[in-house]
Amino acid sequence: MDILNKEKIERLSNEIGADNLPVLLDIFLSELSLYKKTLLEDETVDKEKYLREISHALKSSAASFGADRLCHVSIDMDARIKAGEALNPVADLEKMVQHLEETRETYQALVAK
Repeated sequence: MDILNKEKIERLSNEIGADNLPVLLDIFLSELSLYKKTLLEDETVDKEKYLREISHALKSSAASFGADRLCHVSIDMDARIKAGEALNPVADLEKMVQHLEETRETYQALVAK
């Protein structure tokens, strides 16, 4: 599974206009950076609860932007939560941070082109 789905990005560009795509991608990148920073640096946040919140939010935003791998991870975490499984605050946090970062880096390179 690819980090980014170029067909979805092209379709989004056609729907919203090529001039608007960089603006929306920048907002998406900011969202990813905020999620990562909160997971890694904010000691006042309940990490498991925050993972539940962002996995649900990322299902749609990652899908909209063609971030297929991040979307898959988010759907998996959200499904496990809905099935009553507890998230692993270490392993799942590390997995989410890894996917947030690789997605951000890949899209950042796309925006820079």
